[in-house]
Amino acid sequence: MEIFIWTEAFNCGEILNPMLTSFLKHHSYPIHVFGSKEDFREVTIKSDLIIFENFRKKTKLFSISEDKVLNGYKKGHKGTAILWEHIINSRSENIFIHLDSDTIFLGDVITELIYAIKSEGFVLAGSRRPYKFRPYRREGRDGRQLDLRSDCVNTDCFAFTKDYFRTYPKFWLRRKILGKQVSLKPIVDFFDPITFEITKNGGRIKFMDSPDQGNSSSTNHESKFIKNRISFAAVGSGCNFYKNGSNGIPSGYSNFALSSYSLYASYFLNKDIGIPHLNDQILLTKIKKLDKTTWTLVEK
Repeated sequence: MEIFIWTEAFNCGEILNPMLTSFLKHHSYPIHVFGSKEDFREVTIKSDLIIFENFRKKTKLFSISEDKVLNGYKKGHKGTAILWEHIINSRSENIFIHLDSDTIFLGDVITELIYAIKSEGFVLAGSRRPYKFRPYRREGRDGRQLDLRSDCVNTDCFAFTKDYFRTYPKFWLRRKILGKQVSLKPIVDFFDPITFEITKNGGRIKFMDSPDQGNSSSTNHESKFIKNRISFAAVGSGCNFYKNGSNGIPSGYSNFALSSYSLYASYFLNKDIGIPHLNDQILLTKIKKLDKTTWTLVEK
């Protein structure tokens, strides 16, 4: 197999059912799901295409422990970086595709990503993460430097190969995955240092939502690639914070994550967690049009 598709749901297994159900409705690719046995008990959908992966038993393949990953999640997204580094350095596939576990699929996005990498020769493919046209961190020296950098890709639904960036030492790869600054130049988010390393080494990026807009533009939310998904943000984190608290996490992010989880839980898990929903009218409009049988949007 030359393609490795994965998602992760540590401490938030309950959010997997809608994601996996909608994924299988529109795709016939196997998907690896990383989490704990406790998370997997929350999954009711059955399919041979769902491959559950956990680190409870240490093997040559799983050289990291579940405790190490879970402890990482107590510090925000460090657990995700530990997991991704392990996947990158232990898997032999040529094409890697990551999907956020709080995504609802409305159509096939995987075939497009595979085509971009395998047939068109791109090294990295996903929706555009704007740098110059970002709505935040506009002031000061960092703001001026960010304006000069080319765009990156969002990691909620993206594909890449590992031929154009260094995978060792492990701690440095984790830092790059986590989106920590690795040079004097500032970065915006997760995986961006790897994106810049890829382009520095000659790898090409395909912005799936706006492929003809060059290296600096705005996200095209009307593109087919983006319209084929309902993309939440921080639902998994919110679920984790709701269960385990958010000590040490900036309150701005934890409050956003909890409100995002509250919205998701209400519409997809039939659960009221007693926290105000995220007020996102665009997201709400899509959710209200969703047919959970066909996993498509319909006018009601």
